[in-house]
Amino acid sequence: MTQQEWLIDEAIPPDAVAIEQIQHEMSFYQQSRGSRESSSQLQAVNLAVRLQDIMIWDTKKWFGDAQMRLDALVVHGNATAGEATSIYMPQTFRFPGIKSQDRLPTGENGLLIFYGQALHFLDVFITVSRDRQDSEDLATLLYKNLQSPEIQGAVGTLLGLAVAAPQVSTVTTAIGGASILGNLAYQILSKVTGNTIGLYRNSWLQYRDGFGIGRHPQTGSHKVKDLSFWYEIIREEAENKL
Repeated sequence: MTQQEWLIDEAIPPDAVAIEQIQHEMSFYQQSRGSRESSSQLQAVNLAVRLQDIMIWDTKKWFGDAQMRLDALVVHGNATAGEATSIYMPQTFRFPGIKSQDRLPTGENGLLIFYGQALHFLDVFITVSRDRQDSEDLATLLYKNLQSPEIQGAVGTLLGLAVAAPQVSTVTTAIGGASILGNLAYQILSKVTGNTIGLYRNSWLQYRDGFGIGRHPQTGSHKVKDLSFWYEIIREEAENKL
């Protein structure tokens, strides 16, 4: 598979220190999982991811016709045995009639690209494209390609997390599978939409990064090509609603 280029690529693969930390946390859980306190070590966390202040600065230099789509894929590691779609959430948003220096209409709370439970890691992939009439959304495109060897391989590594106590090697292999799945989504979109741009990707570990909860970047916005945005990862209590 060809390595995709992302305009903003902040993903840092787990190094030896991160792997050792994962090992420590998982070993602690497995040795004392009968304790209510220790069982929280490997519990899934309720998260929301929102894109904010998405600005299109110059449509002529970028898309021309200003009929835009934004596709987001979030891979979260909270696998359900036998359910391929349990480990990722794809979203497609369409924005017709966008002019230069327009802010995309995302509502006062921003563009919600993920709301669910994450475990071990949270990977975020965002692409933007020229929107073609009758183009299918990302969820449909991924579903139609689930039988391809590449996607089956990536999904298989992620579904390995569905066991009660996965090994550290299972977690690190799944992190690699999440990256592959994001790149495959980029490839699939490139074939069916116009001028697809891999805008952003990042991978947040549960132990090393605390799932990246907070604002990104901490101040200001990411700005690439003729688009700027920032986003936030929020921890949600189970009983709260967005």
